Amino acid sequence: MGMATHLFLRGTMWTWRRRWPGFSTKTRHLQLSLRTHDRAIARILASRLTYESNRMFDAITLGELSPAEAKAWLESVIRTELHRVERQRMIARLDPMSAADDPRYDWATAQAWRLFAERGLNPALSPAEARTLDAEGASAPDLAALAGMLDLLGRDVTSEAGVNKMIAAAREALSAALGAPKLQERPSAMTILQLRQFLIAGKAAAWQASNAMPDPHLDWARDFALALVQSPRLPEGFSTSTPGEVPLPAPLPDPGVITPLPRPQMAPLGASALQRPLFDPNLLALVERINADKDRKSIKIDTRKQLVSGAKLFIAATGVERVTDIDQQHLKYFKGVLQNLPKSYGKSPKDSERSIAEILERAKTLPEDQVGLSARTINGHLDRFSLIFRVARSENLKISGDIQIELLRVRETKRARDKRAAFSPEQVRTLFEHPIWTGSTNHKRRHVPGKLVLKDGLFWGPLLAAYSGARREEVLGLAPEDFDVIEEIPCYHIRDNANRGVKTLSSERIIPIHPHLVDLGLLKHVAKARAKGERAIFPELISTNDTESFGDKIFYNWDKALDIQFDGNPEGLCFHSFRHYVISFLKRDATVTDKLRRDLVGHVGKDAHDENYDEASTMTALLPVVERLPRVF
Repeated sequence: MGMATHLFLRGTMWTWRRRWPGFSTKTRHLQLSLRTHDRAIARILASRLTYESNRMFDAITLGELSPAEAKAWLESVIRTELHRVERQRMIARLDPMSAADDPRYDWATAQAWRLFAERGLNPALSPAEARTLDAEGASAPDLAALAGMLDLLGRDVTSEAGVNKMIAAAREALSAALGAPKLQERPSAMTILQLRQFLIAGKAAAWQASNAMPDPHLDWARDFALALVQSPRLPEGFSTSTPGEVPLPAPLPDPGVITPLPRPQMAPLGASALQRPLFDPNLLALVERINADKDRKSIKIDTRKQLVSGAKLFIAATGVERVTDIDQQHLKYFKGVLQNLPKSYGKSPKDSERSIAEILERAKTLPEDQVGLSARTINGHLDRFSLIFRVARSENLKISGDIQIELLRVRETKRARDKRAAFSPEQVRTLFEHPIWTGSTNHKRRHVPGKLVLKDGLFWGPLLAAYSGARREEVLGLAPEDFDVIEEIPCYHIRDNANRGVKTLSSERIIPIHPHLVDLGLLKHVAKARAKGERAIFPELISTNDTESFGDKIFYNWDKALDIQFDGNPEGLCFHSFRHYVISFLKRDATVTDKLRRDLVGHVGKDAHDENYDEASTMTALLPVVERLPRVF
């Protein structure tokens, strides 16, 4: 019987239990009753607890910044922020329309960084803080501006885009100051927290300096950086043995005491200040806010990735970074770019290294049938802007009133059932005669016949799809804990896991494993992944960025195999063709009912009765359906 990791039975109740990593000489455990007698429910809960506990353990691993690296990063933050503040003020002096409200937002920004440095990234202004600032002369509009700035800066610092920007800036600063940086390519969670701590402290110090000194002396940044690195309030291991080598500024205030920064004189709040947005209008920042919004938890992982990748593609194509600058002509131009990109755009890692102009130029050399994204893909990009604009308007960001996305939608030229070609049984057998499944020369020459059968994601993924009709990401993103034995039948769950989500509620299902897959060693492959603690049964396919999917890792070899086996693949066969093949094959089998077929491939019921009152098919009933699918070799 298959068991989930860290799951065991106490009496009749399932419990999750795991040992802490070796942070001390004592053995310690985390244990939690799952309060259920149902093994299937317990396995789902246990897999989520294991995933979250792994994230927690990652977050408490030791950081890697030395005192010299911390000083270099902090000094870079201070210098950069000082230059930015002075540049903004120079621009403001040339813009008389902002003279009334710029001082207020300067004050709010300085106060926000000070509060973050003193008491952490809590975006809310506490009543005690508000009373203290009120006593110092802050008005209600001042406090409103500060509340908005706390929220804006807090989101920016903690967003994925903000973290990536911070890591890149830190790596550049360490490289400039110390030569080759020691910062890891993927810093630990603790190191990211340390970088963020110095980022906030540096920005707070820069704003304090800019308010206190009309012409800040930049050597002060160096002195303050050394003083802060030597501060005993920093994490253990950051103190140095040679304090007092340079003149130090006044001691930092006690974190428990609120000490407002000097508040510059400002004109009364004008109409322009009321219209000034507190939310960052940057398109990528807006997408980050959409993905982080707790009210939008229903957005699938794939959709979140598509929002990010679509925004990046739009910026690369048009050069427009602010959502408030987008108008109808930008979207029209973006649609034209999508219609002229190669159909294979984004599948090759090299695409990320080329500019859009270079990719479009290369597309001119391709056959006409290989150029232009599908109508469905183009409309998907455009439709996601509808969501982006709705959220932007809810944040009081000014969006052009002339935008009409419905005028840009591309007309579908095929019926839904005709959009993807289906494999015939003969084509399935032809496909699996390729060296990937019969033997290739080596792991780099998968298309040249040889004796090596490498059983990785490229080998197993198409086989799993041919014996289930499952979608590409459903099978390639399977985790070890998704495999089980129910009714003495080996099977796997298609459900949300740490690797990917599923398309719809009806897509969640359990699929019996075809006997041919068992004969080929699939269960042994899963057992090895479980023993190694892998988060996916095909760890080599795990994405390395926010926009990549599991299927992207096999696309090149998979697409080339189709071209080789089908003389250039004129029918446009693809991974999804397995799904059409399975559904069509089972429809022709009179012994397979509609319900069994729908439950196997994850389709909704044909009416409300099926959806509300029917039960999922058992493994005993589904296994014969899977076995009706013929062996592919």
